[in-house]
Amino acid sequence: MKYGISAIAFDIDGTLYPSWRFHLRIIPFLVKHFTIMSAFNKTRKDIRLWQEKNPDKLLNNFFDFQAEILAKYAGKSQEDVKHFLEIQVYEGWKKRFARIRPYFFAKESIEEFKRRGLKIALLSDFLPEQKNDVWGILPLCDASFGTEAIGALKPSTLPFKRLADALDLPCDKILYVGNNLKYDVAGAKAAGMYTACIKSRLFILFKKIFAQKDNEKPDIYFSNYRQLLKFMI
Repeated sequence: MKYGISAIAFDIDGTLYPSWRFHLRIIPFLVKHFTIMSAFNKTRKDIRLWQEKNPDKLLNNFFDFQAEILAKYAGKSQEDVKHFLEIQVYEGWKKRFARIRPYFFAKESIEEFKRRGLKIALLSDFLPEQKNDVWGILPLCDASFGTEAIGALKPSTLPFKRLADALDLPCDKILYVGNNLKYDVAGAKAAGMYTACIKSRLFILFKKIFAQKDNEKPDIYFSNYRQLLKFMI
């Protein structure tokens, strides 16, 4: 296997399925809950700023920490925002994901990697179980984590290192596949993993005109999962 890797780990959102398919379905929800979801986005930015200042620390009370910040932005109690996230987002979005199709050949390529002896894993900023069985991919996994449960969002290196520990492999034996250069690629590279990034053919064709930091340049760009499989075997 190329790069001598022993495991392939995947982000979920925008990586195993096209983001636009979810964004279209969630527009009515975002309009209805605009204030609190806008506050949630600000909260995630604040958490990442805290992580930049404390790169070696995990938030053992991540959900409480998140609720404390979100409550201030939303003008609600911590219990109210925790209840909203649990019912409306973490559980409530499950039915929406059940109607979204993954990228063509995503599951089949992962099954082939598995047949060839590679360990398979998931690492997402939301709990993987939010996507039910992740289109049949979750049962194939040797390890699966939501970074919230670990206590640090991407691009912190801590979730990637925790994943490597769970797989019982050094980071340089793992390929991490994502769609976000700033969070997925930069975080995995900083942890010492190889990286692959799914982007449109147009982006890949003209990627040289986009300003890219060295730490955000993946080892592999691919536009479909047949291509990723071909690159790796």
